[in-house]
Amino acid sequence: MPGDSRRVRGPEESQSPLLYAVSEQPQAERTGRGAGVPRAVFVRAGLLSQAAGSAYVEAGGTKVLCAVSGPREWGGGGRESRGRLVCDLRWAPFSRAGPWSSSSSPRQAGLLLQESLEAAVRLERYPRAELAVWALVLEDRGSAVPAAVSCASLALADAGVEMYDLAVGAGLSRGPGELLLLDPDDAEEKAGATMYLSLLPTLNQVSGLLCSGEWEGDSSVAAVRMCMEGCQRLYPVLQQSLLKATKRKIAAPETA
Repeated sequence: MPGDSRRVRGPEESQSPLLYAVSEQPQAERTGRGAGVPRAVFVRAGLLSQAAGSAYVEAGGTKVLCAVSGPREWGGGGRESRGRLVCDLRWAPFSRAGPWSSSSSPRQAGLLLQESLEAAVRLERYPRAELAVWALVLEDRGSAVPAAVSCASLALADAGVEMYDLAVGAGLSRGPGELLLLDPDDAEEKAGATMYLSLLPTLNQVSGLLCSGEWEGDSSVAAVRMCMEGCQRLYPVLQQSLLKATKRKIAAPETA
């Protein structure tokens, strides 16, 4: 069969060049903090004046903003004895330097947020009413899902919604040598199995759990325990932020 003179024929055998550098595996000991030490956290409630409640959480390079609207009446059936909670968790287009950094899909992350908050909110106090929660990840540098849980819970409390307790989130990954890393960054999340947990600290009740990868009995128990300890450490920070936001809303007494 005659060849096509209009085409440039390549070599019979070829090898594609190395287009992408191979990412290095994270070290067993993280720079600047131990395996069970979370990143520094900045939290503020009542950030948006146009929302019924709002919050902002920044952990390391991860930044999450949440807003709450409602309660407002919705078109549910007349027999509805509980309110409805609607959650919307999204990532900004510029939030990640590369592809999806978490080992869990956005849909799974949204379901974790939904079930974590539903266990914390007293929906029976809002019959035939709807509460809407919007969570936006502005920058994802690891553990964005648990940060969104804490941020959304704080925004609900800032809106004055009746709750059993704040839902506090924590993330964990299993690094090289079966080492458990609390509050992993994006590189550590990609390295191995991950676990996201939300806790109601006062009740000591787990309200949500999302795992990816392979977890065995002993390692999973140790991971759950470490996540719960991380939630307990973050809980006072959220409480202080909520207290400061409440004080800002209270008008100063007029002097005679």
